[in-house]
Amino acid sequence: MSIAPAEWNEERKQLETVAGHIRSQLAEVRDIVERRKSDVLDIRKEFWDEIKFDPDEEIETFANLKQQSRLLNSQERIFQQALDKMRKLEKMLNSPYFGRIDFVEQGSSHRERIYIGIASLVEDETDEILVFDWRAPISSMFYDYSPGRAEYRTPVSVIEGELLLKRQFIIEGGKLETMFDTGLHIGDEILKRMLGRSADDKMRSIVTTIQREQNRIIRDADHRVLIVQGAAGSGKTSAALQRVAYLLYRYRDQLNADDMILFSPNPLFNDYVSNVLPELGEANMRQTTFYEYVERQLGERFAVEHPYTQLERLLSCENETEYAAEVSGIEYKASTGFIRVLNNYAEWLKTEGMIFKPFELPKRTLISDERLAELFYVEYAHAPISGRLERMERWIVEYLEEQSPGLVRLAYRKLLREPRYIGTEEELLQMSKRIVRKRLEPLKERAKKLDFIDIHAMYLRLFKDRALFEKLAAGTGIPADWDGISVKTAERLEKGEIPWEDATPLLYFKELIEGVSAFNNIRHVIIDESQDYSPFQYEYLRRMFPRSRMTLLGDLNQAIYAHTNLESYDPVRDIFGGENTGTIRLTKSYRSTEQIVEFTRAMLPDGEMIEAFSRSGDKPKVLRAASGDRLPEGVARHIREMRANGFKSIAVICKTADESRKAYESLKHLGGVYLITKDTYSFVTGTLVIPAYLAKGLEFDGVIIYDAGKLQYGRERERKLFYTACTRALHDLRIFYTGELTPFVAHVDDGLYDSLEE
Repeated sequence: MSIAPAEWNEERKQLETVAGHIRSQLAEVRDIVERRKSDVLDIRKEFWDEIKFDPDEEIETFANLKQQSRLLNSQERIFQQALDKMRKLEKMLNSPYFGRIDFVEQGSSHRERIYIGIASLVEDETDEILVFDWRAPISSMFYDYSPGRAEYRTPVSVIEGELLLKRQFIIEGGKLETMFDTGLHIGDEILKRMLGRSADDKMRSIVTTIQREQNRIIRDADHRVLIVQGAAGSGKTSAALQRVAYLLYRYRDQLNADDMILFSPNPLFNDYVSNVLPELGEANMRQTTFYEYVERQLGERFAVEHPYTQLERLLSCENETEYAAEVSGIEYKASTGFIRVLNNYAEWLKTEGMIFKPFELPKRTLISDERLAELFYVEYAHAPISGRLERMERWIVEYLEEQSPGLVRLAYRKLLREPRYIGTEEELLQMSKRIVRKRLEPLKERAKKLDFIDIHAMYLRLFKDRALFEKLAAGTGIPADWDGISVKTAERLEKGEIPWEDATPLLYFKELIEGVSAFNNIRHVIIDESQDYSPFQYEYLRRMFPRSRMTLLGDLNQAIYAHTNLESYDPVRDIFGGENTGTIRLTKSYRSTEQIVEFTRAMLPDGEMIEAFSRSGDKPKVLRAASGDRLPEGVARHIREMRANGFKSIAVICKTADESRKAYESLKHLGGVYLITKDTYSFVTGTLVIPAYLAKGLEFDGVIIYDAGKLQYGRERERKLFYTACTRALHDLRIFYTGELTPFVAHVDDGLYDSLEE
């Protein structure tokens, strides 16, 4: 619907009015920032000058320090608040708002005009709200309703009425570029404009284009656990980050960024999404990967296998027999059945079988493993395991302290017999005390860390004692090839290696014995790529965050890890409780053009309903290279062509890290080519050569699949990996292959792609 010239003039005047208020407030806050910055620098400079250290006035000096520290912290906090407001106003000056709704509340005749932007703007003198924050309750109508009956929920009630107008704006550089009135969905014109841009080196905020189903995710407050099953490119990760911003806004008196944590697939992805929350004026939440957490807990004592190393190991299996043998053990150790085995094991250990590590000095045992067992099973047998260990820790520390005088005397006598140690009696005595202290302190630290329990040896016993395992695993469905699995596992554990499939079970078992390290301060957990987590890992996460709400984002069509084997989210509901768990499905893909979505959807065996957003482009190209030797030359030629077409972000996606290294060596002469590995922490714009599993969650202007031959992607278990790689493309997808083409493309109707000979 076209908008009359008079309304254009009215909206331009409104924009200038709002911009004037922003400029006025910005001038004031800039002045405050400069003053506060100067105050902070002055306080820092004078901090130590004003405090005179006098041994006779220690208490007064300490009090002065605390007082000055509080003053400095207060000034720094005020400065930071002013700086945050200044940055927010600077962003608003470029684009003060992106939407408008006109609403009449039921029972009233007043037509309220509501402009919606990334932050609120209040007129200083009248307290009139000129712009509403997109997270405000009233703003939800912009995303949820077309003109007509509408309502919004406040913390105390539901407000009903009629939505008379829904208008969208594109404002850039403070100028009104375009506007139009729209219905239920955010206007396609704005979406096309946003999605038609080149990919950035960071994920963008989507507040201007949030769709109704995404808004449900953002504002959901009814479920303790929210599962979002979203097709590739459906905006689930973006919506989840907006959800974080919304929660920080709604519960700002109860919640801050440090109370929330994001588990992402890899450090590269952490960097990719790092701008979204700051763009919205919020601090970034804690970000980590599940591997990083596990490695922090176990890595000091063990070499924990990286999940990508495990994946590479499976992708490199030469035949199905070898693959099946590897996967059988991985799947079992990821199951709820193996959880029951470990729970049974912990119960059994209450009465027998605990393995202890003695406390020893060179040529002297201070506390034997037999004595530790006696303490555990006899003297403290009435207490639960955690209580026994706490008492043992105290007993060990006290016992070691009691041994100190005798050990000092022994050390002293030894020094007397050593002619190279010459000194007074007092000097030798002090040296003896230092020697004993140096030896006993590590033993005391061991006791405090409960490092007198041999968790590793007890876990290893599961794979060496068949009779014990059968007793503990009764009813859990032991794999038929358990003997082979247990031998391989034991061999790696004895070398100090922890296979990735054993990392979570070992950590879970450790906490069954030593006590759970729960994060009671974390209030919300977001797990991206949730389809790559096993039931065992979900059970562990449930115990880790007992007071937390969770948002799980995933796509079962991109489940590339053997240990998950999830066909649905039913196991997750069973773990968290169905009554506490909600599910939202996103079936519309916004990332790729219609042609790419149609092409990739046809790869899915069940023909899942995925709707493409109406943005057109070229058909994907399938290109055959005459030989492996000719492949790099053809890929290089198409990279040049993509660059000539204006693409800044290009991914050459390979199956494995090894193929990526080889491809990189053959393409680096082009310049601006970067090899991405599991150790890459920063996302850059350019031509990236990357393994398929590291490309998850990312998007690129153009994607080249380096080799989609049947030898690379010929097995059914590789279908989802191939699908994941192809769905990274925004505008252009080109698939190279040598030999015979992968069957995941060969079955696709010829009309969906252009087949070319290189």
